[in-house]
Amino acid sequence: MHLRNWPGAIAGKIKGSFKIKLIVLLSCMVTLAFALAGWMVYRSNIQLMEDEISKQFSIANEQSLARLEMSFQEINRVSQSIILNPSIELFLKEIVPQSDSYTQFKNRKYVEEQLNMLLVDAPSIRSVFLYNENGEMTVLSKNGASGEPGTEDLNRMMEKLKPHRGNLVWGRAEAASTIDPDGRRTVLVAARRMLNEKLIPYGTMVMVMEESLVSKVLRDLTENGSGKVLLLEPMGSMLYTNMDPSEMEQLLQLTGANYPRYVKMNGITYLFVRHELIPAGFTLYGGASLQEIQRKNKDIIQVLALAGIGVILLSALLITISTRTLLTPLAHLMQGLRMLRSGDFTVRVRVDSGDELGYIGDSFNSMAEQVSELINKVYLAQISQRESELKAIQAQLNPHYLHNLFNELYWKLYTNDQEETALLINAISEMLKYSLKSVQTDTTLGEELHQIRNYLKIQTELFIGEIETIIQAEESLLTLRMMRSLLLPVVENVFVHAFRDMEKDRVLRIKAFLLNDALHIEVADNGCGMDQETLRSLTAAETNLPDGNKTGIGYKSVLRRIQLVYGPTYGVEITSSQGKGTVVHMTLPIKYEALDSHEEGIG
Repeated sequence: MHLRNWPGAIAGKIKGSFKIKLIVLLSCMVTLAFALAGWMVYRSNIQLMEDEISKQFSIANEQSLARLEMSFQEINRVSQSIILNPSIELFLKEIVPQSDSYTQFKNRKYVEEQLNMLLVDAPSIRSVFLYNENGEMTVLSKNGASGEPGTEDLNRMMEKLKPHRGNLVWGRAEAASTIDPDGRRTVLVAARRMLNEKLIPYGTMVMVMEESLVSKVLRDLTENGSGKVLLLEPMGSMLYTNMDPSEMEQLLQLTGANYPRYVKMNGITYLFVRHELIPAGFTLYGGASLQEIQRKNKDIIQVLALAGIGVILLSALLITISTRTLLTPLAHLMQGLRMLRSGDFTVRVRVDSGDELGYIGDSFNSMAEQVSELINKVYLAQISQRESELKAIQAQLNPHYLHNLFNELYWKLYTNDQEETALLINAISEMLKYSLKSVQTDTTLGEELHQIRNYLKIQTELFIGEIETIIQAEESLLTLRMMRSLLLPVVENVFVHAFRDMEKDRVLRIKAFLLNDALHIEVADNGCGMDQETLRSLTAAETNLPDGNKTGIGYKSVLRRIQLVYGPTYGVEITSSQGKGTVVHMTLPIKYEALDSHEEGIG
């Protein structure tokens, strides 16, 4: 096959690949499976939610009935305190219409005070009426706008009282009102026969309460106006409801049915539960709208819809990625074919699979391998030659040979009995070797102080004048690790600036100590000091100095290095006054880790 026609032949074989179709089919199947699973989860969730809401609504209905029981018991308790009061019994028995004595007036006041105390003790009671055995109202105590129930309602309550011996009888009534527009309002009425300790009746007590006594307790069951409630008193009459008469009648026809159950009212289906208060006899029906339940399910539907959209988008993304994974090698292969036809035999195709595309890629690379082999060898040879040249240049620039030269000079001077000069050369040699180390390589406090001593030796030997040097550091601190060349720039500044005009009485003190979990190093001198403007320029945040101004470069480089490596907690502080010297205070972390043997040591 001619070389010019070979790429076209390979390109024709690529058209038979079936991976794209397979990947698209699998992605569609995954999407369909996710959608089906989401629908099954949704249907299952609806049933679970309806069951859970039924259970929770039944609990809420039972709890509301228990709260009503507490309210009814409170009404019974406060009324009992009035009935068993002997003074009230005597007052109701001795009332004579034509008598208006002071004693009767005093007794009446006492009774009214007792009733007022009852109203204060039980704020839900709005009015209290006391009737004697003749059916005449003798005392009235009011705590609101409700008046006396109508005659028809009162007679109905009296009829209910006949078979009861002192128990509370509940009912509804229309009472006069001074604040309602029509002058009437619906109230709850609780009445009971007043029996003394011998169970002899001596009157009737009627208490009037607002509907809120019940409606507030049942508010949770009628939330958003979609719930239905029906409260029946022990004799089966309606005490409170928010239902229409037709709905209430429909519900009462199902009294013997099992609960919970679904009841359809006016085109809306309700889930009803029923609980009875034993032994008081009150019965509470509570209904929740299924539309409200379904409204809550809409949130889940939205979540599932979003999840479905997410699955579709994910599937589309997977299809795109899979297709791109397949098309990218094809595009690279076609690009390689074009470059090969143009005469570029250095091109290579990346092979990531062992399928037919991988086989074609391997064939492509094999065809071009022989042509590019010679070029590749020449290229590698050129790279090797360049690396050798670079290493040779670096070896020439490496100043380490100076250390060896100083070391040979030291031994020659030492053997010629020039010990003082030899020691000076040795100090220079050690400082040179120390400076050849990377500034990023840690050293020890002891080694840093050793180099300071070498520097001081060179200064005192080469320059005129004496200097008193005091170095204070406990033996245990000498093995602590620290950054290299932190003290040398500071000590150099002392000789360059602090002692520049002094030839005697020069004192340099270096002190290292531990304080507050940190290593502190002080470098103090009795030199010329500096004014406040110079001090501010040194301690300013900027590290850049004007061209030609070398003052403070050493100090600022030390400060910057400490802040970069150790953080803002550590650093350098400088205090100085003109003519009184300068103190540089370094704060460094305590580092106990041992150094590697090859990192330090002076040969």
